[in-house]
Parts: sequence; C-alpha cells; structure tokens
Amino acid sequence: MEINNQLYAKRRIVSTLGLVFSMSAMALGLAVLLWILFVLFSNGLAGMDANLLFSDTPAPGTEGGGLRNAILGSLMIVGLTVVVSTPVGILAGVYLTEFGDESKTAELTRFVTDIMLSAPSIVLGLFVYAIAVATVGNFSGYAGSLALSLIAVPVIMRTTENMLRLVPGSLREAAFALGAPRWKVSTFITLRAAKSGVMTGVLLAIARISGETAPL
Repeated sequence: MEINNQLYAKRRIVSTLGLVFSMSAMALGLAVLLWILFVLFSNGLAGMDANLLFSDTPAPGTEGGGLRNAILGSLMIVGLTVVVSTPVGILAGVYLTEFGDESKTAELTRFVTDIMLSAPSIVLGLFVYAIAVATVGNFSGYAGSLALSLIAVPVIMRTTENMLRLVPGSLREAAFALGAPRWKVSTFITLRAAKSGVMTGVLLAIARISGETAPL
C-alpha cells in the first residue's frame, strides 16, 4: 500500500511538472505572438492610407506609391487558377472514385498526385518557368496561373476522391436500382452528397495558392 502511495505521489509530481512546463511554453508563445501583433499594428497602421490601395508600385529608388497592381495581379492570377483547376480537380476525383477506381490509369494518377502534393512549390514553379517562360522569353500571368494550377489540382482531386468515398454505397445502389446511368449517379447523387467536403477542398486549394501569390 505504501509503495502504491509513493508511486501515485511520484506520478502527481511528474504530472504537475509537465503541466507547469506546458503552461509556461504556452504563455511564452502567446507573449511572443502578442508582441509581434503589437509591433505589426503599431507600425503598420501608420502606413495605411488610400494611396496604398489605389496607387501603383513606384519605380525603384522613388518614394510613394502603393500596391494596387500587386493586389489586382494576385486576384487575377488566383481567379484564373480557380477557374482552371476546380473543374479539372473535381472531375479527376470523380473519375478515380466512380469510374476507374481499380484501373492502371487511376493507380498512376494517384502516384503522380501524391508526388505533386509532396513536391515543394518552388520545384513546380521552376518546371513551369522552364516550359512556359524560358521558351517564350517573357513572364506572364498565364504562366503564374499554370504554376498555381499544378499546386491546386492535386489538393482538389485528392479531397474530392476522399469525400466521395465517404458517401454510403446504398445511395449509389438505390439510384442504380431506379435505372439511373452511372454518370447521373456520379453527378447528381454522390457529388451532391459530398459537396460540402468538395468545397472544403477547393477552399484549401485557394488558401494554399493565395499564400504562394503573396510575393507578387
């Protein structure tokens, strides 16, 4: 009995120390975060004015100007990327789940998609630079949109595939029993049932590519 009490007391001491260290680390992290936010807002709010949003970036060595062209350029590139990558990613996810689940094409597609998901964005950017910028000889927003599409399509495709796999098979069987063709079952039954998860994948892709356009 005494041994159990000593073991229990030792465990309580270790637990208390762990809790103290964890709370201390959390307090330190919050303090640093609050300090960063204070410096950010105290120095940043002073520079917020109409010129920042409605004036173009000045030439190097000059003063004044704003970020209008950078903001509009980022919105245009992200918008074009969403328009291109969303249908491609969703249709590819539907194919992998509903039509070619066990095919060699689906297996190869999943393999390539996993590689693209794990590849650094700088590698995809260099690839697009080599095929769409260096060969043409100038930069363009279309090349940037192509690079961002290579980042967004795998995210949307894998999310769509995973969400469609969560749809119960009974829904598909009921639709097939009523005589619905496979393409109608895929678009009007399974895809509609998983639309919330699919939209989540699209939003995740937008969030990722929006972070990549920050330097623009």
